[in-house]
Parts: sequence; structure tokens; C-alpha cells
Amino acid sequence: MNFFHLDCLASEVRLNVDLDAALTVIANGCYRWLASRLKGFGKAAPKQLYRRFVETAGTVLIEPDRLTIAFDRRRHNPILREAALDRDMAPIGWLDGRKLLFTYR
Repeated sequence: MNFFHLDCLASEVRLNVDLDAALTVIANGCYRWLASRLKGFGKAAPKQLYRRFVETAGTVLIEPDRLTIAFDRRRHNPILREAALDRDMAPIGWLDGRKLLFTYR
């Protein structure tokens, strides 16, 4: 079963359906990129990636020069740490040029 399924769209206006479809394609691409970076999860389904990596508790600290995401302790944190998703990341323009930093408790 696919996590993002176009038949599940609830939009009644065609413009909304087009936007929903576009966002679904973008989200699926983001999950594929995440899967490609996580060792052992290259063929994982988006639903599995969401449960294990995205739906994670933590805190967000906004500092003048960076945005720090502190993940709570979880079994899959070593996989995230190894992937180094924040390494070599360019500053984020829409966050006033702040860099993204992940920390693990």
C-alpha cells in the first residue's frame, strides 16, 4: 500500500486537486531522497520512513545564526546520525540565512 495515494484526495475544486497532486509528488520525492541517505532503508516505504524517522519528538531552538533540531533519544538515531543530513547544507534563505544543525540526546 502506498503512503501517498492520489485517490485519497478530498479536494472538490480542480485547482486544489492539482495542488494536492503536485504536493504528493514532491512529498514522495522527499521520502525517496531520505530513503537514499539512510543506510539499510533504500527501498523502505514512505510510511515506514515516516514512522521511524519523521514522526520523532524533539525540540527546535532558533538562534541568530542557526536552527538547531535536538532529537529525543530513539532507537533509529544512530542511522540518522550516520546519514549526516545536515552536513554540507547551504544556509536556508527563507530562515534569514540560518544553517540547520541536528543534535541527538
